[in-house]
Amino acid sequence: MNCHKCGKPVEEGTEICENCGSNIQRKGIRENVISGTVGALIGAVLGAGCIILLSQLGYIASVSGLVLSVCTLKGYELLGGKLSGKGILICVALMLLTPYIADRMDWAIFIMQEWADYGVTFGQAFTVVPELLADGSIEMFAYIKNLLMIYGFALLGAFSTLRSTVKK
Repeated sequence: MNCHKCGKPVEEGTEICENCGSNIQRKGIRENVISGTVGALIGAVLGAGCIILLSQLGYIASVSGLVLSVCTLKGYELLGGKLSGKGILICVALMLLTPYIADRMDWAIFIMQEWADYGVTFGQAFTVVPELLADGSIEMFAYIKNLLMIYGFALLGAFSTLRSTVKK
């Protein structure tokens, strides 16, 4: 048997190629898209939780974009068996949607706390965010800047995770 990456001969049952370090056993693993999507969703939820938690604690939440992308991609790979082009597309879709929802949830929590005397629910606070952006109560520049920073860190995490996955 030969290594699928470098082509050098390897003994049957070998897990790692001694020449290039590639994982021999991963080559024959079939992808399970449904399980992978579940894993990516779990990773995206963990990343969203990190965004909200860090922001609520008063830290710069954009760094948690790294957590989001790594958890989403690795979640797909762990539960799906391997990460193919289809898996990457699913993960990218989640990584585009999740920061927006998480940031909006973070704002909703803030609004709910600020308007606690009025009995505002989370759902009401979540739906009023666009109106507050439109009337200037929430500064549009700061809102977009924060979102772009989260996306930037998510891109950085996705790039480094995909690069290390491809090297395997």
